[in-house]
Amino acid sequence: MINKKYLSLCLIAFSLSSVENTWSQDEGENNALDEIFVIGSNEALRNLAGSATFIDSEELKEFDDTDLTDLLTRSPGIYIRSEDGYGLRPNIGIRGAAAERSQKIVIMEDGILISPAPYSAPAAYYLPNVNRMSAMEVMKGPAAIEYGPHTVGGALNFVTQPINLERQGMLEAVFGSDNYQKYRAEYGDQIGQFAYSVNLLRYSADGFKELDEGGDTGFIRNDLNVKVEWNTPDTAKYQQKLQLKLGFADEDSNETYLGLTDDDLKATPDRRYISSKLDRFVSEHSQIHLLHSIQVQPNLRMFTKAYVNRFDRSWNKFDGLIGGPSANIALARPDIFTTEIGLMRGEINSSAAGGQLIDVTDNDRRYGSQGIEFSTKYDYSFGDWQHNFQLGVRFHHDYVERDHHQRGYEVINKDLVFDGITNRTKKALNKASTNAGAFYLNDRIDINQWTLNAGIRIESIEGEYQDYMTDSITTDQQTVVIPGLGVHWQWHDNLGLFVGVNTGFSPAAPTAGSEAESEKSTNFEYGLRYNSSFNLEAVGFYSDYSNLIGRCRVSDPTCIAGQEFSAGDVDIAGAELSGSRIFEMDNGWVIPIEFAYTYTESAFQNSFLSSFSQWGNVTSGDELPYLPKHSARFQVGISNQQFSFNTALRYVSEMREIAGQGALEVGNFTPKHTIVDMSANWFINEDWKVQLVGENITNKRVIAARRPIGARPIAPSLVRLGVQYQF
Repeated sequence: MINKKYLSLCLIAFSLSSVENTWSQDEGENNALDEIFVIGSNEALRNLAGSATFIDSEELKEFDDTDLTDLLTRSPGIYIRSEDGYGLRPNIGIRGAAAERSQKIVIMEDGILISPAPYSAPAAYYLPNVNRMSAMEVMKGPAAIEYGPHTVGGALNFVTQPINLERQGMLEAVFGSDNYQKYRAEYGDQIGQFAYSVNLLRYSADGFKELDEGGDTGFIRNDLNVKVEWNTPDTAKYQQKLQLKLGFADEDSNETYLGLTDDDLKATPDRRYISSKLDRFVSEHSQIHLLHSIQVQPNLRMFTKAYVNRFDRSWNKFDGLIGGPSANIALARPDIFTTEIGLMRGEINSSAAGGQLIDVTDNDRRYGSQGIEFSTKYDYSFGDWQHNFQLGVRFHHDYVERDHHQRGYEVINKDLVFDGITNRTKKALNKASTNAGAFYLNDRIDINQWTLNAGIRIESIEGEYQDYMTDSITTDQQTVVIPGLGVHWQWHDNLGLFVGVNTGFSPAAPTAGSEAESEKSTNFEYGLRYNSSFNLEAVGFYSDYSNLIGRCRVSDPTCIAGQEFSAGDVDIAGAELSGSRIFEMDNGWVIPIEFAYTYTESAFQNSFLSSFSQWGNVTSGDELPYLPKHSARFQVGISNQQFSFNTALRYVSEMREIAGQGALEVGNFTPKHTIVDMSANWFINEDWKVQLVGENITNKRVIAARRPIGARPIAPSLVRLGVQYQF
């Protein structure tokens, strides 16, 4: 068992960690804290023995994205399920791994686990605000096994703004549709051997949805981050850097799980029923990260990452009907459940609905994670063989405390009136915690045109679940070995071929009980990478799941929240194609073009009946839900030193919402759609910039999903105008 006292002591100690990359920053920036990167640059992808995507700072700025899901469509192999239209709580999957609350991918900030409780409760109700980042990295297949615990799909790394070694600042204000407002401020400087930076972000909107009888449907987010760094002088025997990063973020949003019937969405897609008027999400996130690096020898570097993250959230929201059927079922069959639909709309009173009440439950949760990571990087030669040896170990502890309390509200004259009962039985009162130790070893070997990456990850996980309502405790312990192998052959200067295989793993959460099995797969990939006047990457992937698991959420009508289901053998396969080219014109204008495309197919290998609502009655050969067969993004632009214009098209084919095969059933799939975004930038001079962005300019309005509860629309056309000043 990992000693918690020992772990706490380690958090104030220096540690030694290393991450391979070949990134270099612009002159004036501090480029030695390279362990915050996983890939490092687009150039580093050329001979990577695996597939990955690097989204740099210029790409982040092109559409001034605050919605992470819009940005990630630049990478093939990514699956997005929209929910609120602003990307407040994204649903992201990689290579078939379930997108549900991004629970089966590794999410990091500067190479540090940042999900609220990645082992004990992997659903990511918090992700960093992408608008304050300098880069985004996506790792898939063997390239992701270093960054567990979830290796079935891949990993995301949010790279924060670097500290500049000269005085520099930025101010920005953006205004847009539905009273959208965004304010950013950055400032940094160096004083002797110390450097610092301050980054502030605030953005908000009144929301595009309209609550029956009026009310707020918007949100406000605030984000403050401070970095302080110490560097040894150039004359020091051992070059060292120590960085302290402090962060605080909060959110207050009037968001809901409740959607609409299909007919209501078609008629008024931005409508919100009166039964969701009390819904409100409030959260606070705080973090302390300490990073240390030392160059012991020219070929030996050591690094430390110590971290403490806290996340508290309260989501008071519509959670169904008291004394009535499942709201999901009622919304799916409004022709049968006319009374229940009328109650949710506020068209009839509870007294005329057999005494049914609106269930408003406050899902109050407290999350915490802390850990320390030691690793080292050693370069050495053995004849013609150049080795890049990496070794790392991480000690991690996380937990979640749940207190879900229910209140009943009568519908009276299109309003919600509390029924006065304060002692209803809680829906959940429990705590789940995990101690995890991870060891990673990798050797990258370069010999002539060949690059070989051989790595292994070992996870030792001890989970505990304490249910205070039943006064019971369950424990679980597992140790898993996760190997990975990748080979890259640089056939000639412009063309490289690669192939890889790794074990996929996603641990069962403590709430699943000691009998639950973790998710396991064997993942294969093969591809080619061409770099010349244009860049092209083509990748095939195949994931052979020996045990696919589904996790029940609070909104699922036929299971208990936290319950896990096993589907056994499942196959997922597909192809990814991406490329880019820049055409240079004689008059100084350039035309950049880029695209990303993903083809995916899947099949359950067993027949079974499941109470997990996304699966249901499964027949062998059924396709997985929420996996579009086709998804693509195409972007073209034109720019010179003063102006730039970009247009992006995002396409997603139909998606099943429940397992099945053959013809799509009405009410059980989302329609195909294409979204068009545009942006224009005017660089007035070196200091001032004006930007105009239009999202979904054709105002495409279709069903994005019928989860969590009922049909939800794609966001309407949104326009933003901003100005930025750098000094």
